[in-house]
Amino acid sequence: MRRGIVGILFLLLGTLGVATAQIRLIPQERIEEAANPSTIGKRVMLFEQGERVSFGTISEDSEPWRTTLHWRSSEGQRVTITQIKTSCGCLVAEWDRRKSMSATSGTLEVEYRPKGHTGGIRQRIFIYTTLSESKPTAIVEIVGSVELSADRASLYPHLMGTLGLRNRTLTLPAEGGKMEIAVRNCGSEPLRVLHDSRLSLGGISAYTEPSVLQSGEEGVLVVELEATDVKPILFLGGVNAPPRERKIEIEIEKR
Repeated sequence: MRRGIVGILFLLLGTLGVATAQIRLIPQERIEEAANPSTIGKRVMLFEQGERVSFGTISEDSEPWRTTLHWRSSEGQRVTITQIKTSCGCLVAEWDRRKSMSATSGTLEVEYRPKGHTGGIRQRIFIYTTLSESKPTAIVEIVGSVELSADRASLYPHLMGTLGLRNRTLTLPAEGGKMEIAVRNCGSEPLRVLHDSRLSLGGISAYTEPSVLQSGEEGVLVVELEATDVKPILFLGGVNAPPRERKIEIEIEKR
């Protein structure tokens, strides 16, 4: 019997070893490079407006922001643009392929579409040339701020610091349950909102989905209540406001 158990253990260990051997760990450097590709190292393309271009502050309702980027090569080196990628579908960059064949200067036509993207904006343009197939020759950053459209701003009339809420009153069943409130981060810094455990009472808790609201991002505040005879009181934490302004009014359904 004991020999049988030992044999099974060796079999399991051997199987685990094979499975582990088949798992290919991707180096962290490769993951970072995929998310934030680095350039070829030397500055070959020089941009008249610089490598960080700001569109200032525009409204989400604005027409797409457009600009022309002028570039020239360093030391008269001839380059050919092979492809251009952007970090978001809201950002488009195009070039004249005929005029960019073995050229020492050229232009890029850039368009940023703000609809659906609010708050602080940081997007990038990755320009690839014949100098490298794997690394961009140049990276241009497009930055600015997009204000929420007037129509959508009216959807969040209740403010707790920089957290906008559709409403601040909930009705929950006495036996407990879950309800949601639509929310939006109206500030410029990320928000992680939870219930304030020091002030909240009655088995009630709250969190947002997503757990961290980025600037301008919309989500939901999930409020959960356990069955209790104590009148629940909910205060939110993680918002820059005094306690009296962080209270969610909770009503219990009559049985």
